[in-house]
Amino acid sequence: MTVIQLHPVARAPLPGREPPTPSEPGALAQLLIGPPLLGQLRPGQAPSGPPTGCELPSPAELLGALLAMAEGTRRKALLPLSGQPAELAVLRRGANVLVSYYHTDSAPEVLVLDRRVPLRALLDAAASDLASALAHEPDPWSRELGHRLVKRAAEQTIAPEPDAGVSATRRLGGALEDPGEKHAIAFGFEAAIFPTSDASRDAVSHADVHAMLFGGTLWAWVRGRRVPLSKGPILLAVQRMVGAVRALVDAAESERALNVRLRSGSFVVAVRRERGGEVALTVGSEDDGVVTIPALDTAGAALPVLRLASDLLRALVSVDRTQTRNLRVASLREEVRRLRRIVRSRTRTEGFVNQDPDRLRVSTPPSAPKVEVAKASPAGGGQLRFLPRWTATVDGLDAASTFFCGDRLVLATPRRAMALDRDTGGLLWQKEGAATLSFLVGTALVRAFADGKVELRELGTGEALLRARLAPRLGGPPFGLFVGGDAMPPTAVLAEGRDRLAALDLRTGELRWKFSGRGACEFRVERSGRLLLVAGGDRSLHAIDAVTGEVAWRYAADGRVCFAPIVRGEHVVLVLGEPGRGESALVGLDLYSGKERFRRALDASVSTGPVLAGDLVVLAVTGSRRGSLLACDPHSGETAWMTTDPGLGVGGAALALDRALVINSPRGSVHALDLETGETQWSRNLAHPVSDDVPRRLDPVLRGGALFVPAAAVHVLRTSDGTSIGGALPCDLVPDVMQVDERGWVFVAEESGHVGAFAPAPHLTLLR
Repeated sequence: MTVIQLHPVARAPLPGREPPTPSEPGALAQLLIGPPLLGQLRPGQAPSGPPTGCELPSPAELLGALLAMAEGTRRKALLPLSGQPAELAVLRRGANVLVSYYHTDSAPEVLVLDRRVPLRALLDAAASDLASALAHEPDPWSRELGHRLVKRAAEQTIAPEPDAGVSATRRLGGALEDPGEKHAIAFGFEAAIFPTSDASRDAVSHADVHAMLFGGTLWAWVRGRRVPLSKGPILLAVQRMVGAVRALVDAAESERALNVRLRSGSFVVAVRRERGGEVALTVGSEDDGVVTIPALDTAGAALPVLRLASDLLRALVSVDRTQTRNLRVASLREEVRRLRRIVRSRTRTEGFVNQDPDRLRVSTPPSAPKVEVAKASPAGGGQLRFLPRWTATVDGLDAASTFFCGDRLVLATPRRAMALDRDTGGLLWQKEGAATLSFLVGTALVRAFADGKVELRELGTGEALLRARLAPRLGGPPFGLFVGGDAMPPTAVLAEGRDRLAALDLRTGELRWKFSGRGACEFRVERSGRLLLVAGGDRSLHAIDAVTGEVAWRYAADGRVCFAPIVRGEHVVLVLGEPGRGESALVGLDLYSGKERFRRALDASVSTGPVLAGDLVVLAVTGSRRGSLLACDPHSGETAWMTTDPGLGVGGAALALDRALVINSPRGSVHALDLETGETQWSRNLAHPVSDDVPRRLDPVLRGGALFVPAAAVHVLRTSDGTSIGGALPCDLVPDVMQVDERGWVFVAEESGHVGAFAPAPHLTLLR
């Protein structure tokens, strides 16, 4: 490769024009940011550059933008800086330009706003700085391009601006007059908004902080008195007010105290929330003073701010339609809408009951409780031995998406779904696709993807039966549930977007209904017949008809509903309170009307969701060193018995038998409690509580009178006394998921990607 050295050719200047003389050091910085910022120079800092923390764009980039303005082809330039989150905005106004310098982080800070500078002087200063910088430029091609820009600046005349007389549009909004005593606080504004100079020909969305720096006046009406709040770029002040409301809403969601103080220049906004819910809002200016409005609730403090932000954004867009493509404006508008939706839904806390429960009772009979009946265990002297049949390796196995259906084992990973023959482990089919949720629907598999796509695959061949699309799930874990059978059409209920449940008809792929919750939430759903009892982590419980989507009743609680309810006959048992925090309450509701039948305050917090055990509801509560188990009557809430928690409150799994409650603890022990007295019938240590691995799922399984218990290994126990029926399975895998079929075959899956099948060994039985 040959490198050709390029040398600039000297050209004579145009008649009547002299080449620009080098400016004195710091002339460009003086013109752009002015003496106030230059006065911040630290002792010993060279005066030729910008002050500490005030970076300037490169002279070449700045000169190129100024040349376009001088030619009349461009009227606004945004020059982001590379060393810090800041930006220099240059806007032409006739023979001058307006220079603004500001930070571009989440809370923009304005250092220079609309500093008027002669375009000719700024053009010559930028050309002079570029000429000085080119003397130290090692790249010949860059030097050549730079000298071309300097030459163009010397030859460029300032083209007249066609509409130099552009003026701001005055907009008034919000509370212009005193709203009266019924409003504790209201906000109003007057703004002077300039339309964008350069309307992009392409529909390109971009972040433009400068467009939000229009001037104006902001005021508040406080109990009949008008209080001035801010002058200047009022949208920045309103943006900080929205930030304070965001913090307030988050605190209200988690029922915690809050004390936050935010600033924008001299403007100050502060929000204080007590644990009881009382809110105090402080707004104002350090120059004109601040005002505090006490004794507000969340809606009373948040909604006036959100209404002000919405009105101001609407005024901006009405003057300049191109701001609909401003990413900053769009983000703020979406945030205002989201917060308003959350706050308004919090105000709609009133519940209602179903006035016609008999109609609902006829159409949806209660589901029968699922209680395992412990049959006689294998003969007293009999011992079970298991032999390994096959093993398989599956990359990225998801233990939560492992299913046993008929003669095959269905496995789902983040990348694919597959079916294995349960006798041989052979691959029956495999389908690619990165699904976030998989669950069985009869003899079909529903898979939901991150982009909102939903597909139904037949388990026999793996072929797709239908495909549909929902909005992507945001702000919470995926959720899916099958509803169908009897007189109900086959329907999949899935979480959609941030706060919605969507019901999808599995015959056509069409939507049947949607239910909107409040804010980003994790849905906890319990089904009884065609009723879905939906809790979203707020203060309400909804009963939804799974066929029509109609809300049959809504219970408004005075505490958060963080656990799924349980249903026993026509009774709904609900726990109020946060896991492990504060005090809780036990509430009983009528399944068909939603009427409150009993309410009982608990003296401790509940650790996990309630468990239905026969005719009792069992709760793990805090209090003692290891916690306690509380068994209550679901009809009255009265205590049946209370005992030490063997491990349910720390992540254990429970299985209700006909006369006992079996709890498999993550500490490596399994316990059977008598359902009448709560006393321990038997207890076994199956693994070391510290050194042994803990499976992801600890659910015990009752099959053929034997109890299969996953621990560090799978153990088979008698239900009567907990003694072993033979040794542990000859398996080195951690049983993150354990499935047992009707033949007694055990299928073990470890999330490392290994799957194993074990079958009972043949044995002889003496017949007398």
